[in-house]
Amino acid sequence: MSFVESPHPVEARKFVGEYLRFGSCNSTEDGDEAKDIDTTLFNDVLSFLIDRLNATNYMQYYSKLGFQTYEGTWTGLLGALMDNSIDIGLEPVTSHASRNQNMDFVFPLAETMFNIYIREQETTAVRDIFLAPFNPVLLACVFAVGFGATIVIYIISKFAPSVANSRSMRFTEALVWSTGILCQQGGSQTPSNPAASILLIVCLLFASVTYNSYAAFITSVLSVRVASVDTVSAVLQSTNLKIGYIRNGPDQMYLMSTKDVQLNAFYIRGYSEAENLVSSAEEGLFRAAKQDYAFFSEQRTARTTLRSLSQSRGRCSLRELPVPSTRAQLAFPLSKRSPYARPILVSLLQLRGAGVVARLSAALVPAMPTCEPPPRFASARAADVRSALVVFLIGLFASMFIGIVEYCWNKRCQLKKCVIGYFATLKIFSNS
Repeated sequence: MSFVESPHPVEARKFVGEYLRFGSCNSTEDGDEAKDIDTTLFNDVLSFLIDRLNATNYMQYYSKLGFQTYEGTWTGLLGALMDNSIDIGLEPVTSHASRNQNMDFVFPLAETMFNIYIREQETTAVRDIFLAPFNPVLLACVFAVGFGATIVIYIISKFAPSVANSRSMRFTEALVWSTGILCQQGGSQTPSNPAASILLIVCLLFASVTYNSYAAFITSVLSVRVASVDTVSAVLQSTNLKIGYIRNGPDQMYLMSTKDVQLNAFYIRGYSEAENLVSSAEEGLFRAAKQDYAFFSEQRTARTTLRSLSQSRGRCSLRELPVPSTRAQLAFPLSKRSPYARPILVSLLQLRGAGVVARLSAALVPAMPTCEPPPRFASARAADVRSALVVFLIGLFASMFIGIVEYCWNKRCQLKKCVIGYFATLKIFSNS
């Protein structure tokens, strides 16, 4: 018997020409290509498996991948796999927990996860851009410089008065003069001697450096957008964001079946507001780009859809929030305990050396679209300059108080007579 030649080589005695039934979606029975990635990569995998296993190709096409319904039945391609209408799905499927219980997966091709997509947002935190450039030490130094300049100009005016103006400057006038110079608003008097001129030049240089640094800081604060929502917990805690996903789609089924507490809360909040659920990934991404809307979707589907969107429809306005707990592998699905799992796995391992699997992995999970949005500045809000408003109100009330006190002091004799007359009148009325 050892001299009898085998009808096929050992490597090819797998199916001996029998049918190996494949299932695929996003295509029609006429062969019109409609996949979101290059179909030649799948064709290379199909041809290699057929040749390697000595099988005959039988391809069945389905309109959708399918999912597990509320009743527990499977639809689409996965439903055909469950009832053994096909042997292997030539379609990468996410191997998360609910599917692992009903089917097997062979040879992980790429890693994927579910993400939340929201538009780029300005921070809601209060940015105190008026006093934020000054820490307490620097603020104390600025006041010290202003107070020192006031004392110096007062001494110069007192002991070295100008010829044109023999009256020396009072301390309050010196304070107003130095404050105006440091604020680059000009002084109330022009220095008429060398000492006052040198002091003016020094104060102007100090004010110029301080003002330029101050303006640069404000510009940097207004030109940077800070993301305040970066986790699932932050999305759930946000009262402005609406939550949604594809109605009765695999994303909703995943949220229902997962044991993650936050994702369960995400599902309940989205389901309680039915108007926030969408019918397609394109609709959800468009709403996320134009509204305060958090859209939950599988990474591969969302990124592929984003690449087909134009920039005007929000392709460059979305931000991707990863959900690490949903990380899973993309692999070809087989029926549970399929006898073909081992030969198919060995064949795919051999195919990896040709580089086809690496190219397929890169194509399955595309990167986020890269584009250069037009530079724009975050608008300043009233809360951003609240310190300036506080300083203004303090100065306003202080000036009113000082003015009232000064008026009362200047009119103290008349006020004294009025008060004495008022009490005398009260005493007369009380005695009568």
